[in-house]
Amino acid sequence: MNKKTWLRILVPVMIVAIAGGLYLLKNHQERQKAQEQLQVAGDPALVLEEMSFDLKAYQAHQLPLILDFGAEECGPCQIMRPDLEQAHAQTLGRAVIKFFDVWKRPELAADYPVRVIPSQVILYPDGRPYVPSEAVQAAGLQFAIFDHIETGEHALTMHEGILTLQDFMLILNDMGMAST
Repeated sequence: MNKKTWLRILVPVMIVAIAGGLYLLKNHQERQKAQEQLQVAGDPALVLEEMSFDLKAYQAHQLPLILDFGAEECGPCQIMRPDLEQAHAQTLGRAVIKFFDVWKRPELAADYPVRVIPSQVILYPDGRPYVPSEAVQAAGLQFAIFDHIETGEHALTMHEGILTLQDFMLILNDMGMAST
């Protein structure tokens, strides 16, 4: 065979080999990422919807924490649900976001001053109540700040109403959530 024939055979074989190698590499990386997410998602503290409440388990991860009190049948909660799910999925392993259906299980919100749903309790990784920065406040987000009656210390930060995906990310980044 002459040189031209070898090139006609060799060039397509090389292209197929390179494309196949890239495909295998990409699939391996995707499988590896999916396995990591499964390991994280298999942790009960990082499952989105909860039927019980275990604040210590959520805080044990030392991650920013958002507790969303709502209900499946609540209109505003239904509007917010896709953003809540996206925020949860995008922050796995970097934040803990929990949803509690307080119409099905009202006792889950018993320790918090939930006046409307959806409402979110927001805590730093160390358990302290979130203090919104000026940038977050400038974005138009409003928070209910609760102080201890006896000491006057900041005891709790809540947001009442719908949060968008952008709002979730703004709050979590403000709390120092690790980047991807």
